[in-house]
Amino acid sequence: MSDSLTSFRERRHPYLPGLWLAAGFLGLASLAFMLRPWGVTPNTVTEAAAKIRLEKIAKLRQEQDKLASSYGWVDKAKGIAHIPISKAMEIIVADLRTNQPHAAYPITTIQLSAITAAGAPLYPELPPIDPNAIAAAIQADGGATNAPVPAPAKKP
Repeated sequence: MSDSLTSFRERRHPYLPGLWLAAGFLGLASLAFMLRPWGVTPNTVTEAAAKIRLEKIAKLRQEQDKLASSYGWVDKAKGIAHIPISKAMEIIVADLRTNQPHAAYPITTIQLSAITAAGAPLYPELPPIDPNAIAAAIQADGGATNAPVPAPAKKP
């Protein structure tokens, strides 16, 4: 090591850099405090922002209420318009009262070929069905529907 560098303990004033740092911090803090506007506090800033937000919300609600209770065009070129919500509800309720209950989607029956096409039964709790054995039993009975159904075939 060189002789010009001295250790921390050998210095004449070991805390001098810390004192300068503290003095600088206090100077900046006092400068910031003096430059701060006197009338602005966190409460006044919050109150002013709250007033602006409440005015914006009131204006938005007024516009939404106006749209929800009036007739007008959304896109005239495409023929899309809006109507008041109460009128739309009256139209829908009248339409639902005249419409008889019906299935929401087409009801289909599962054919035997669809069950065996996947190679496994559609319902695993039921034993697999061999469609060829059922067809053979129906032909053997002469087409009668009350013929006994053979036992299901077991897969190896």
